[in-house]
Amino acid sequence: MGDLFYVSGEIDKSIEQYEELLEQKPKYSFAMYKLGFSYFRATEFSKAINAFKRVVEIETDLYMAYYWKGLSYYHTGEISKSIESYKKLQEKSPNNTLGFYQLAIAYKAAAKYKEAIECLKEILKEEPNIVSAHYHLGRSYTGLSELDKAIEEFEKVVNLDPEHKDAARRLKELTDSEDLYTFEVPPL
Repeated sequence: MGDLFYVSGEIDKSIEQYEELLEQKPKYSFAMYKLGFSYFRATEFSKAINAFKRVVEIETDLYMAYYWKGLSYYHTGEISKSIESYKKLQEKSPNNTLGFYQLAIAYKAAAKYKEAIECLKEILKEEPNIVSAHYHLGRSYTGLSELDKAIEEFEKVVNLDPEHKDAARRLKELTDSEDLYTFEVPPL
């Protein structure tokens, strides 16, 4: 019933069903995982965090709980805890590209641009045309004031997705600012 309510968009009823089930079977990790999803979807991120914490206490191999816990922390602004959760996900599932991507986003949010760049480059080794990875790479290079590299990444984004308005805007801003500071001194 909880799944049916979740799929039909009746999140409050979904939560009720999972909570009832967990009263009967408190260590049913998959029900706790689904409850965490429901709380997340209801934007009750603190409750989602608690649910996902309980999941990994009960069943440490349900590694995607670390992903959702990290995303919940991210939405509450607890970026360092988000990073910790994504790192734990990487320990449990080293090839989890989605977790690696979110780790990069969390690093970027924490102004840890070098770490974000390392993550994004690893992702792009496997799949070189991921638009959002190039976009966030450009943003990270901008954060480090490595403008040539940022321009290069935003150009890749625009080439891969000509409709990406924010990348086009950032590219224009960077190239315009480059023109302002690149000039020749007139001869004396």
